[in-house]
Formats: sequence, structure tokens, C-alpha cells
Amino acid sequence: MMPDAICYFNGSLVPLKDARVSLIDLGLTRGFGIYEGITAFQGEPFRFSDHWKRFENSARALRLSLPFSEQEVLEAMRAVIAANSPGARATIRMILTGGEADGGIEHVVGRETIFITAEPAVPLPEAFYTKGASMQTHEHQRFLPEYKTTNYITAVLLQQKRKEAGAVEILYIANDSVLECTGSNVFIVKDGRLITPKDGILHGITRKVALELAQGAYPGEERVIPLDELFDADEVFITSSFKDIVPIITVDGKTIGSGAPGPITLDLMKRFAEYAKTY
Repeated sequence: MMPDAICYFNGSLVPLKDARVSLIDLGLTRGFGIYEGITAFQGEPFRFSDHWKRFENSARALRLSLPFSEQEVLEAMRAVIAANSPGARATIRMILTGGEADGGIEHVVGRETIFITAEPAVPLPEAFYTKGASMQTHEHQRFLPEYKTTNYITAVLLQQKRKEAGAVEILYIANDSVLECTGSNVFIVKDGRLITPKDGILHGITRKVALELAQGAYPGEERVIPLDELFDADEVFITSSFKDIVPIITVDGKTIGSGAPGPITLDLMKRFAEYAKTY
């Protein structure tokens, strides 16, 4: 973050260095909160309405009240982007916590804390997109996987494993089935069909865009993907707000397909790049 960065905090734009969260905030003491990671092109949050609907769903699941309207938050987000990443792609984080607790654990509706930060996006190495990237698997099923909570303990602990392997992501698996990555969704391509897990995952916004872009060009399925089917895929790629679409050429050291980004992945990457230009 820049030393003079601005954030949105409980209804006001304030210097990030001056923003303070209570020591008895449930987000700090109990990890009780929700999160959205959003990218922005030329100052405009990408697919904000989709992110907001998911944010509302997560808030509803944790019985958190939203202190501001969708339009108020969108305008605040635009202001934070303009202050911190003018004219450049931005990485935005929006967090809502339970606020100050009663008795150290009881959530009181109406005390929620909300804040938004933005900073210039840091791109992945270009080779990940042109030559393909790798993933490592890890046995794990997230708690409340359909919602984007602030519980990232497993993901944080796995970053060292990811770095040591030179991987772009860690892929969660459970019961010999493919789920999702620490911060991405996963797709496989087999015989021209696009397949992605449906249940027990967070439905990502870039995942949604990829499925939209594939309509009419490639038949798609949302279903269980056995781990063996992943290794036997013709192509594998991941989708993420902060990574876009990344081709995967090895998983746990095993080569996927030809060992190079596949034609359907490359076509969807091109379609996504063209679509993103509209923002």
C-alpha cells in the first residue's frame, strides 16, 4: 500500500494509516466476518453487482447487517480506487465484520464494521499465461464453502508450500474429488466440453464470466469432478478476480494434456481480455 493510501471505513473516506478497528471486534477476536476480492479496470469495479449479491448472501448466512446500500458502497469504492490506483488496474478488498462483541463472543446486529481498500494490481508472471502454470493439491474442505468468509487459515498456511513448489495455486480436494483453489475456481476441458465443480465451492465471479463467454461455443457442465478425471483432462485452467484465466499444465508434477496451454483455454483467455476492455 502507498503511504498516503485512502480507505473507506464505516461510512467515511480516511487515510489508511489512521483507520482503527476495535480490539474487541469479532473480526479480530473470532474471525467472524465476510470478504470480497474485486478487480477494477480504469476505475470501475468489475462486475460489481455480482460481487454485491454474493456479499449480501454471505452477510445473510452470518446474520450480519449491511450498514450501507449497494449504490453507497459502489460510489465509495470508486473513490478509493481513484485515490489509490488512478488509471491503472486495481485490487480491491471489501470486508464486513461483526463489530464490537458482547461478552467477547456475542454478535450484536448494528455494530458491524465495514472497510474497503484498493491498491494497484500486481500481475502474475507473463509466463504463467503464455506457457502455463502448475498447481499442488491439498486435502481440505472449507467451512461454509458457498460463502466468502474471512477464514483463510488453511490458505495462509499453504502459501509456503505453494511458493516452494513454484505453483500458482493450491487445489483443494476432498473424497477424491476436485473442489476449488485457495483463491480460484478450477475448470477442466475434455473432448471439447468445459467442466467445473458445482457444489461445496464458492461460485466465483470470473468463473461465472467464463461460463457466459463459453455459451454457444463450448458445451459446459457443472458437476462432481473425480481427481482421476482432472489428471486425464485435455486442458485445465483456473479463474480468479485477481488472476483472470490461467492455464494449468501440471498438477502435483503430473502433466496435463499436451503440457502446454490448450486451444479452448487460450480462446477463453482471449474472449475474457476482450470483454474486460469494456470496463
